[in-house]
Order: sequence, then C-alpha cells, then structure tokens
Amino acid sequence: MVPASLAAVTGLAAAAVLFVNAAKRAELIPVSSATQLAAPLAQALAIILVIGLAAVAMRQPSKFSSVALALNVAGLAAATGVEWVINLVFVRLDPSQIAALRAGPLGTAFVAASMTFLLGSILYCLALLRDRKAPRIPTIAYAIATIPIALRNFVPELALDLALALLGASVIWLALWMLKSRPAVAAPRTLPDRSQPHAVSPAGGALN
Repeated sequence: MVPASLAAVTGLAAAAVLFVNAAKRAELIPVSSATQLAAPLAQALAIILVIGLAAVAMRQPSKFSSVALALNVAGLAAATGVEWVINLVFVRLDPSQIAALRAGPLGTAFVAASMTFLLGSILYCLALLRDRKAPRIPTIAYAIATIPIALRNFVPELALDLALALLGASVIWLALWMLKSRPAVAAPRTLPDRSQPHAVSPAGGALN
C-alpha cells in the first residue's frame, strides 16, 4: 500500500495542478508549454492519492470497496490519457482535424474514459461515505466536482472551471486530513459468544 504521507503530499501536488488548469482555462494565466505538459499530471498524481486514502479511510474490506477503488484508478488512468491527447496533440491541430479524430474511434475512447472516470469517482466516494471515516464534506464535494469534469463537452466553461477549483479544494482537505490520520484497521473477529478467540498450544492449553 502507498504510505499515507506520500499519498497526501501527492494529493497536494495534484490539487496545485488542478488550480493551474482552472486558472489556465479561465485565462487568468497564459497557456504555455509548461502548463500544457503539467495538465495531465493532476489525474496521474490522483491515482496515488486515492490508493493511499483507501488505506486510511476504508475500514470495511469488501467487494464493493475493491471494485470502487479499482474502477476509480482505471478511470483516473484513462482520464490521464485523455488529457495527454487534448493538451499535447489537439493543441497542434486545427479544428477540422480534431473534429475528424473525435468522429472516429478516438471519440469513442474519450466517452468510455469519461464514463469510467465518473462512475469510478462516484462509487469510490460512496465507499468512503459508507465507512464514515473520511470527512464527509470534501468527499461529497469531490463526487460533485467530477460530474461536470466528466461531462466537459456538455457543460458551460464556467461550470468546468468551478468544478476544477472545487475538486482541488476537496483534494487539499482530504490530503491534510490524511496527514493526521492513521490507517483504518478492520474490527477484530469475535466468537459466537462475543469473546475474543484464544491461541491454543499443541497440548491443548490456551496461550492467552
């Protein structure tokens, strides 16, 4: 598992990139090779964050938690690929070429990546809320922010900018919470009479 401190620091770095992306889209800072190159790092760094957060905040191991985490990681990885194409390939093409690419298999891949990202994020946040250890407000904010980001082609630019800022703020909150939290520990199993199981020596006597 990823150490919580490393995951938290990585999350703070991801949040910083999200704020840069939002400022770039809002034309508060100029578009440059550096900002285009850094843009996909938000999703890539978030993969480390969500794995570390799961170790800290998911106290009830289950198939649901495992599927939610796996789908979230897959969605973030797919979104990273999408951002690489948008920021490093599309930026050098004219609109007609971009439209032609989107009309083919690449467009289908973009839709699949967006839906995986959205579904994985929602399920992951539901798993966190179910276990009731991670703070609720940033977890809910994280889930809400992923909706316009995943549906970026269908929402106004302002909504996307605000979603990026909201996601960055929620990631900072969760990262700072992780720095002062301990990994979740599953509750010890008990015998039917609610007593703790005892270790037994080869001779049949209890060791504890």
